[in-house]
Amino acid sequence: MTRAADIGRLAGLILAGGQSSRMGRDKALLEWQGETLLSRARALLRSAGVDRVYVGGRTDQPDGLPDNQPHAGPARAILDAASLLHGRCDHMLVIPVDMPLLGPELLTPLLDANPGKARSWQDHPLPALIPVAACRALNSDDIHSIKRLLARLDAETLAVAPVRAGHADPFSNINTPDALAMLDRISR
Repeated sequence: MTRAADIGRLAGLILAGGQSSRMGRDKALLEWQGETLLSRARALLRSAGVDRVYVGGRTDQPDGLPDNQPHAGPARAILDAASLLHGRCDHMLVIPVDMPLLGPELLTPLLDANPGKARSWQDHPLPALIPVAACRALNSDDIHSIKRLLARLDAETLAVAPVRAGHADPFSNINTPDALAMLDRISR
């Protein structure tokens, strides 16, 4: 079984550079269960064995990375990060800041398969393991979505167990005040 140490140098990338326009305020700084979504995302990556964590699109944060084309979407942010991290890591374990229900059980399997390959969960482009060198080799002009990026990287997809009745979908994005309110209801 492959683990973080076996796939080469690994960095975590938290996608946090969006405008949060549907939420109406910065999602990275939203508090849930006593901590910000950004601090939860950092802790999650560390619990999966990632020592070096970067924050995409947030130069105001420690280890923040600038987006070369701000607000051009998460695929562009991943490609920008790959360019900036080339030479510092071999793979990026990428998560969005707005998936607070993700747990390490959805990250570590991404590290358990064929080294050098991109991989994600079936029907869920994030979280994903992204090989940095493969990103740099792409002609990125026509990549405007994470799904397209994963397709161009010939990513492996892992099967997802169905969400059990009465449980929240761990892949849920918290993009609106209503979604945040629902998150608060399910966490009680």
